[in-house]
Amino acid sequence: MKVFSADRLREFGTEFIAACGAPPAEALVVADHLVESNLMGYDSHGIIRCAEYLTCVRDGRVKPGAPITVIKESPSTAIVNCGLNFGQVGANRMVDIGCEKARASGIACVLSKNCFHVGRLGSYVQKVAERGMFGLLTCNSRQKFHVVVPWGGRDGRLGTNPLAFGAPTKGRPVVLDMSTCMIAAGKIALAREEGKQVPEGCIQDGDGNPTTDPATFYGPGMSLLGGTILPFGAPNFGYKGYGLSMMVEMMGGIMSGEDGTVDHVRSNGLSLTVINPDFFCGADRFAELVNRFCDYQMSSMPAQGFKEVVVPGTYDFRLREKRLAEGIPIEESVLQQIVAAAAEVGVRAGQLLC
Repeated sequence: MKVFSADRLREFGTEFIAACGAPPAEALVVADHLVESNLMGYDSHGIIRCAEYLTCVRDGRVKPGAPITVIKESPSTAIVNCGLNFGQVGANRMVDIGCEKARASGIACVLSKNCFHVGRLGSYVQKVAERGMFGLLTCNSRQKFHVVVPWGGRDGRLGTNPLAFGAPTKGRPVVLDMSTCMIAAGKIALAREEGKQVPEGCIQDGDGNPTTDPATFYGPGMSLLGGTILPFGAPNFGYKGYGLSMMVEMMGGIMSGEDGTVDHVRSNGLSLTVINPDFFCGADRFAELVNRFCDYQMSSMPAQGFKEVVVPGTYDFRLREKRLAEGIPIEESVLQQIVAAAAEVGVRAGQLLC
């Protein structure tokens, strides 16, 4: 492991994404998101993505600097064409649109089209919550990444289809960010890179046999072929994750007119719902009651094997403080990938090795 400050990684990330063709301001948006993911412990969605993003730019799956436009809207709804720009740029624009509409109308729903990989979902609902509103975000993926089996099935028919919500409090927001399957695909890839196993009951090999080896999940060259992921709640209650995953597909894809049974150019289909408490119980009252509700949860005596009861997002924010103070650890194998990608676009990555 090598350890780097958030500022150093952000500087590198901004330079790297700009070298991929992004305007400087948008490069900073992407880099900031990647580094924030590392800070919060979502390393699979952090700076490791740089090498993958470069490949996608060269393949035409990402169009740096592409305009982001609203193609259909009402006072409380919008469909946003993200133009295959970096997903973080499009998703942040959706947050701005959703919050603006919810501020005026009380509630807003914003959907995406042509949206590339957006990274950590929690980042966007956290931004909504920090503006005093409640955010719910769902995200599907194109057919190529349908590696999650339906309940009772053997073949992949769904993406990892994560969902996230953020709620304001008087302090740090409550943020839940979860996939509707047993493990996110990015975490499987990271485990393979780091030479680690994944927990039991999460993945199957190409023959449908349980495995903990991430190498058996991937085909040659890290292609998503062969293995599958079980829905959340497996093995006994996988119908719960299966049902939630179907809801994500309907909201994030079908609602915008996309066919979930065929492949698409886009990577992520987003559905962002923003609710303004001012139109209901009032923003201050809502935050106060959420605080009280959280305190009520944490007042429970810890069960055996637990030291405390916390609310969603607590561990992430704690890790953020720790990594801001002590630095962000990156595996040597991951670092070498990043450095090699940087060399391809003429970015001097020596600063990462200091």
